[in-house]
Amino acid sequence: MIEKLAFLGLGAMGRPMAINLARAGFSIRAWNRTAKAFEDVAAAGAAIERDLQGAVREAQVVCVCVLDNAAAEAVVGQALPHMAPGSIILDHSTLGVSTVQALARQAAEREVAYLDAPVSGGTVGAEAGTLSIMVGGERSAFERALPVLKALGRLIEYMGPSGSGQGAKLVNQLLTAVHSAAAVEALYLGRRLGLDLDQLHRVLQASYGASRMLDRTVPVLQAENFDSAFTVDVLAKDLRLIEALGHETSTPLPLGEAALALYRAGQNGGVGASDAAALVKILARDAAKEA
Repeated sequence: MIEKLAFLGLGAMGRPMAINLARAGFSIRAWNRTAKAFEDVAAAGAAIERDLQGAVREAQVVCVCVLDNAAAEAVVGQALPHMAPGSIILDHSTLGVSTVQALARQAAEREVAYLDAPVSGGTVGAEAGTLSIMVGGERSAFERALPVLKALGRLIEYMGPSGSGQGAKLVNQLLTAVHSAAAVEALYLGRRLGLDLDQLHRVLQASYGASRMLDRTVPVLQAENFDSAFTVDVLAKDLRLIEALGHETSTPLPLGEAALALYRAGQNGGVGASDAAALVKILARDAAKEA
């Protein structure tokens, strides 16, 4: 029976996930690379550790939720020497497929199971415990980790061997990034035509142009509040992973490449840390140049 957990990475997604695990009754030791008080995590019952080794020692499952390949490689590399044989790493980060496969081999050398278990659902899903979780790795380790996963998500799907969870997540991110860019572009065109966004949204919701990314983009554009964790930088990072995966598998991804060009323009234009809907500012800038 799994009781003792470590949670490494208390960012926008990791913090509410750690809170939900603590509230579910697990004994949690949490750690973050940037030291903070994390009062809400501690109030939920988790112990905040200053050093990674203290967090993972005696943990039966170590959850990881960090930004990118380099961070995951560093954190997992530091954790493994202090983990017991038979323990499990649940890596919820969005990473490259080849990266997680290498981490799984590294873990196996220490008799630790590594599951790539990226999540979808954003901070809202993380807070509500309704994430979708796609898992790759050993089936037996997945089954042992199910009680932990069920405390975090609503849809938990075992996708296959190591890398399968990340593969599914990157397919999702390709759609997410392209749909988001398309929604911003289409809504900006609507504005240029003088259309009311509320009316346009109602029509599109009842038409084949409907999408979840359209639904989330409209209110962001109306409020002009571009503060969120769903940033241009994050989606650009994911699209670079997807681009690399396309090269590795000899898969042409023309829409992914076009979307990445727009997200890179957003980063170069100073909206990298803003919500993806802030790409509208890049479109407006380019329109002004052509006027």
